[in-house]
Amino acid sequence: MASAKEILLATRPWSFPFTVLISLIAGLVGLLLPGQVSWLLLTIAIIGSVMLHAMVNVLNDYFDYKMNVDRPGAGTVQYRPHPIVHGILSPTGTFLFGTGVGVAGLALALLVTLMGRPLAFWLGLIGFILAFAYTGPPFSLKYRALGELGVYLAWGALIPIGSYYLATGEIRYLPVIVTLPLALFVIAILFANNMRDIEVDRGAGVKTLANTLGYEAGRNFFKSLIFVAYISGFIAAFIDIYLVLPPLLGLATLKDGISIARMFDSGKAPPDADPRVAGVLTKYTVLYLIGLILSIVASSYLT
Repeated sequence: MASAKEILLATRPWSFPFTVLISLIAGLVGLLLPGQVSWLLLTIAIIGSVMLHAMVNVLNDYFDYKMNVDRPGAGTVQYRPHPIVHGILSPTGTFLFGTGVGVAGLALALLVTLMGRPLAFWLGLIGFILAFAYTGPPFSLKYRALGELGVYLAWGALIPIGSYYLATGEIRYLPVIVTLPLALFVIAILFANNMRDIEVDRGAGVKTLANTLGYEAGRNFFKSLIFVAYISGFIAAFIDIYLVLPPLLGLATLKDGISIARMFDSGKAPPDADPRVAGVLTKYTVLYLIGLILSIVASSYLT
């Protein structure tokens, strides 16, 4: 019988920090705007976002296994525990576990609705549908070269909008702009994973953006993603000058960013391609958060 630790590892908890940080950053934007931030509801938003993220991860493993993408010897299963391939859970158990975590997140959204945020349940439902649709039929976004679009809709739009809404009770576009570089880095993580798995995915009949573009074009697309991620952080500064500090601090990771941008230049994708990108994203996002906090402090004293 699987241990609690093994089941926890099946959710890939090392991928949660940037979800937590994106949600937190989106909520903190409320401190730069008129109104109040509910720390309780922002905390619930963060927990709910992580639960839906866990659902995506677990169901991705389930459907990738069913599609014969994740199997012994595949790149993904070489650097992390896979719930089915490594015998932690049965295929049915994996599906039920992933779906159950998502249902629990949806129940949390319902609770928040009853606490005075009427749109919370509907935002949670959209998140649940996106989480399932990433690899689940009939949408199966990942297998139709639409995985990156699904990731942007979740981390680039839904999580920032939802977190800000729960924290403040308002819907605004600024959190989406502020978190844009972070969302692009998340897309880069997915794309790096798919670059590594180009041949495996093709062999399984899976159509990802990476194997649609091919290795050479994919390598250039990946470099563009990293470049645009660093540049896009400054867009928010045109709306509020105080928001120039977060991307400025993020530039401290530029050397690491250049390194990962070049990691496909050898013609062979490293087996840990996506964790490498995730490592840079975590560093960048922590610095970005520090910059945002300093911006909030400066704004409160100077306005």
